[in-house]
Amino acid sequence: MKKLFNTLLAVFMLSACAISFAADDEEEIFNEKISSKKSEKVESSIDVFDKGVADTGETHFEVSDKEVTECKLPYKVAVLPYADLSGLEERPREMVAGAIKDQLKKKYPGKKTSVTKIVDNKTLQAAIKATTFENAEAPTLSELVQVGEACGADRVLFISMLPVRNKKTGIMIIAGTSTQTAYVTMKLKCVDVNKEEYLFNQNVEGIGSSSSINFVRIGEASPAKAAKRGAISCLRTFLNSFE
Repeated sequence: MKKLFNTLLAVFMLSACAISFAADDEEEIFNEKISSKKSEKVESSIDVFDKGVADTGETHFEVSDKEVTECKLPYKVAVLPYADLSGLEERPREMVAGAIKDQLKKKYPGKKTSVTKIVDNKTLQAAIKATTFENAEAPTLSELVQVGEACGADRVLFISMLPVRNKKTGIMIIAGTSTQTAYVTMKLKCVDVNKEEYLFNQNVEGIGSSSSINFVRIGEASPAKAAKRGAISCLRTFLNSFE
């Protein structure tokens, strides 16, 4: 009888332990579900409005004043026609366009010995005509990739000059000094066609100035030189930010 009693007691204790463990497991599962629901809280657009603009592909490279040097990577590059929205007069516009071309040729000289090749103009124009642009003055990533694929380029560059702000300072009493300052802003893009992503996509501001000592308006500071120097500053930041 005593043996039977001990057996029943042992069975009872084991059952109680099993029920206790099951209760603990259920409580743990319940807590995990509650925790999971808390972690799955849906964020509103206001909650995340300050989380950046990664979805636009905007980059944030710092200003560089280094001289542009020749690219040593073996890829083919296409440079879209320059979009000039500067509002500058003819002479400054010509000087700025020339400065941009000079900086591009420093990176992509197009010599027979150059490892980086440049898409020829005829091929590029055909690719541009085959692409529908929503806004040619601000092409999208997909549009630039489409142009690159159509002309066989690995990289596509887009350069646009936005309205330039000019400021003149100085003292002039018969003779004096003057300084012309140009605040140049450029919209600059470089796309990796194969990866379909931006290597550079941002507006860059460059400040250029020209000073002179003059006599009755003879030898005044040059707004054209100021704009040219501002453009060079923008292009250095752009072209030094990627290989």
